[in-house]
Amino acid sequence: MNFNALPTVSFTPTPDSFPFESKQLSLADKVRVQLGCEFDVAPSPSNGIFPKGPLSLSTPHAEVWIQGKQILVRDRSSVHGTYVNGIRIQQQTLLQDGDLVTLGQQLSRSSASNTPDCQLKPIEASVTIVGV
Repeated sequence: MNFNALPTVSFTPTPDSFPFESKQLSLADKVRVQLGCEFDVAPSPSNGIFPKGPLSLSTPHAEVWIQGKQILVRDRSSVHGTYVNGIRIQQQTLLQDGDLVTLGQQLSRSSASNTPDCQLKPIEASVTIVGV
């Protein structure tokens, strides 16, 4: 076991999510990792940036960090909210292994819209925590 490794939180897309590559975020003490979409930063498996596309995903949307031996998540006043296990969070919330995190919400199609179905989906991910 590597005792120098940072704790990690992984986000793996569910079948109901906007498609994205699984993320493995290393969490250093006192560093908050932003979750959302950015126009000048490319998404990668090791950052909190998701592909541009989900209409309910804000810039920034949420943040995740480690405090002591706990992994916490907080909404950043996003329009469509951040959810843990289906409950919209209003303050920092403890994340646990196996939780379901949703950034945004499923949007309804406007009859005049030609938006692809996938862009109406939120980011939805199962959480795996290692090293805490």
